[in-house]
Amino acid sequence: MKKVLAMILALVMIFALVACGQQSAPSGGSNQSTSQAGSAGSPKQDIAAPAAPAADEQTTELKHIKMGLAMQSLQAAAFHAWADYLQYRLDYEAEQRGYEVELIVTNANDDVTKQANDIRDLIAAGCEVIFCPCLDSQAILKSVEEVHDAGIIYVSYCREVSHDATGKQVPDLTVNFASEEQAYVGMMDLWEIMKADDVEPVKLIDCYGDKTDENAHNREHGLRRAMEDAGYADLPVVEVECGHWEPDVCGQNLAPVLAANPDANCMYSSSDFLNSGIQKAMEDAGMWHKRGEEGHVYFSASDMYPLGIQHLREGYMDTAVDQGCYNFAVHAAAGAFDLLEGKEVEQVQLVLGTQSTNDNIEEILATIPLWGNDYADY
Repeated sequence: MKKVLAMILALVMIFALVACGQQSAPSGGSNQSTSQAGSAGSPKQDIAAPAAPAADEQTTELKHIKMGLAMQSLQAAAFHAWADYLQYRLDYEAEQRGYEVELIVTNANDDVTKQANDIRDLIAAGCEVIFCPCLDSQAILKSVEEVHDAGIIYVSYCREVSHDATGKQVPDLTVNFASEEQAYVGMMDLWEIMKADDVEPVKLIDCYGDKTDENAHNREHGLRRAMEDAGYADLPVVEVECGHWEPDVCGQNLAPVLAANPDANCMYSSSDFLNSGIQKAMEDAGMWHKRGEEGHVYFSASDMYPLGIQHLREGYMDTAVDQGCYNFAVHAAAGAFDLLEGKEVEQVQLVLGTQSTNDNIEEILATIPLWGNDYADY
């Protein structure tokens, strides 16, 4: 995938003489915004480069800028997308604005202490902007303070810091999933599908996700809001612990829940990254059936990893909302450069991904670029 991105970037620069226009950047004027992902496309689409400089401007020296990306992990396909797309869009913004950008990427390998040390290393390396998808939304607050004490811009990227943050703990910019809305709209679609199939929810299984990640908490709020708005506030819910986004842990903990709750006929998973564990547990319990088959458990999940897309297409999963990974990078890169240039930005920018169901997934795949397709080989 990285080779593909590099080739695309090279083509963009080659065609700079004939290309025109540019991607839209987030607009200022409020503290928080939510946008629908999909509009900015993906690196596999043609992205127009800025016009070539006039002859008398071609010798202008580019301003060198050093930035850091303190990745929490590179375990999952989406994490590679976050890093690759950000590099691509930083290079794009730099080309437009007269910079050359050096991005230093670290990988904490799911170690909270290492992520804190990685951020200190990026500060020492002279980075002027640090992007970070935090491992622990509470523990990261000390690192945010350290970044600000060093006079550096902190961008909370694809994950939010704890809502308890105050003063120097508050990021200069947060670009993240509209994660509560992901769960909400996915579940509202699920209730509509169940209604169309004349099936009444009996009991819901909730694969919660990582409880150190604000995205998991936000999605839980969205799930509960959807239950209330659909009139199912009293629907019994059985929660499944999933560790730190660990499919095996999810599957192991789901197995006894299924055995004890064979009457459960609907399920929400905070991420379909967990689907391999979910599938195995449900197969072992004799509960893994396609929509339309007897015993089908109606299933909604967030993110649309490659396996989630497959399960939507096959009918095992009914609804999903993807991450909009490329649009995260579009907003984060533009916002970082705007902050460097002293411009105002919306401090919290939330991106809602593409809504999909097993009724429309084929049409979506034919018309809308999804990160899960770009990274299907991971």
